[in-house]
Amino acid sequence: MLYNIFLPSHEQNRHHYRYHVRTRNTNQVMRKFLSLMMIGLIAVMAWSCDDDDDKNTPISFSDLPKTAQNFLNEYYPSDKVVSIDREGKHEGTEYDVRMASGHEVEFDAAGQWTDVDAPAQQYVPEGIVPEPIRQYVTENFQAFGINEISREKYGYEVELTSGLELRFDHDGIFIGHLD
Repeated sequence: MLYNIFLPSHEQNRHHYRYHVRTRNTNQVMRKFLSLMMIGLIAVMAWSCDDDDDKNTPISFSDLPKTAQNFLNEYYPSDKVVSIDREGKHEGTEYDVRMASGHEVEFDAAGQWTDVDAPAQQYVPEGIVPEPIRQYVTENFQAFGINEISREKYGYEVELTSGLELRFDHDGIFIGHLD
């Protein structure tokens, strides 16, 4: 503080005391602020880590959305449901259904299938695969069938029994291979 040299000595001491008190008060305020911020952050983290939304809850067939029940009755009429788990509670709810044959089907909250997976070297039911995709696979990969199909934002992802993964848009037009 260069200007202090121009003040009389008793003024310099008083000014230094004010600076020291102001700094100490500022430090105390900052400590309290940071402490409150940490408490708030910990509270938010504890609230967001509530495991109720992430827990898989076993449910019965009748608790599935009707659309999902109809899908299973249509495409797996003779297969037995082994387990059904509901994951989540709100609009992000998903249902995971495992069949006795080893097939697995995932549904969204509305009961629309999002993923259908057959055991190794087996095929998903032909009727669920959109016609353009089925036709493309038949014409280009005659020795292989569709082992898994998923609905994605861009369209569909298909895994063949060979392990090759293909992408299709919403209209079933081939986009490319997955790496």
